[in-house]
Amino acid sequence: MRLDKFFSESSVLSRSECKKAVKKGEITVNGETVKNADLKIDENKDEIAYKGEKITYSRYTYIMLNKPSGVVSATEDGRDKTVIDLLPENYRNRGLFPCGRLDKDTLGLIILTNDGISAHNALSPKKHFEKTYYFKTADGFSDGDAKKIEGGLLLADGYTTKPCRIERISDREGNIILTEGKYHEIKRLFAAVGNKIVYLERIKFGDIALGDLPRGDWRTLSDEETAAFIDKNRR
Repeated sequence: MRLDKFFSESSVLSRSECKKAVKKGEITVNGETVKNADLKIDENKDEIAYKGEKITYSRYTYIMLNKPSGVVSATEDGRDKTVIDLLPENYRNRGLFPCGRLDKDTLGLIILTNDGISAHNALSPKKHFEKTYYFKTADGFSDGDAKKIEGGLLLADGYTTKPCRIERISDREGNIILTEGKYHEIKRLFAAVGNKIVYLERIKFGDIALGDLPRGDWRTLSDEETAAFIDKNRR
């Protein structure tokens, strides 16, 4: 692998930034200062350092993003801004894609990765990977409404939803925990009991919580979060 590609795929420096760092003598390979950004290296054996700090190569990238309203969960769109557009250039070139989708007007946690196996498994109902959403409704909902939704409902298109859980916060808000993610599922569930979702935000994806990440911001997953995401998905 070329050195500049190594830094780009490690999301440390873009290729152009790597070239500048090489000219400044800030990059070493196995202790030797590098003179060319196109140097061929072995990313699994060679020790690469930038400004004295060792850089570890990772084949896959895992990112948490707090999606704003109006942004679509896609890699590209001819009209609207996508979740990929919210990332810096050196991440946009890594082949990242959203693990599942949030509606355009739904807010909150979305995982971006280039690990197709883990993404596929995370979305499989067989894995029982829970997604937690905070919601508000237009009208109050009763305990009876909640029980109907939790038990699974037959929707207008003939699909029967899988059981879920609702944690009531007030008569018009709560958390709903699903193991599937059918198109507009939460909105359709509440519509089926004569109500309407007016606010929806995903706050947790498996064991990964959105926390206090500001709206529109992103960060890479911690080692613990990454391990939980991979381990649960690759059983």
